[in-house]
Amino acid sequence: MKIVNAPRGGVESPRDKFEVFYIDYGNQEEVPYSHIRPLDPSVSAAPGLAQLCSLAYIKVPSLEDDCGPEAAQYFSDNTLNSSKELRAKVEERDASGGKVKGQGTGPVVVVTLVAVDSEISLNAALVQV
Repeated sequence: MKIVNAPRGGVESPRDKFEVFYIDYGNQEEVPYSHIRPLDPSVSAAPGLAQLCSLAYIKVPSLEDDCGPEAAQYFSDNTLNSSKELRAKVEERDASGGKVKGQGTGPVVVVTLVAVDSEISLNAALVQV
């Protein structure tokens, strides 16, 4: 978990809200200060293994857009709900570090995903659906 937004002027109440980003899951939420605990220094010294990623060469529709729910379902079926082994080819690294809703902050690795037993990338397959 990473804090991406804190109350201005410091904490005044245990109910003050912090916006946190769950690195391993990719979602954000606001949590009260009373739910936040310091991380043991022995753990915080190790770098996080998860990285923020986006799909290269395509604009994935949001859930509110036409075909958005279908694209999300297709992506989920071929990643989270699949036993396929995927390889990520890094196309570029966006180090602008800007905040993106639902992604926290920091560099973004732009990737093409390809199943090891396939010749077509998941990126291309999403466009064809």
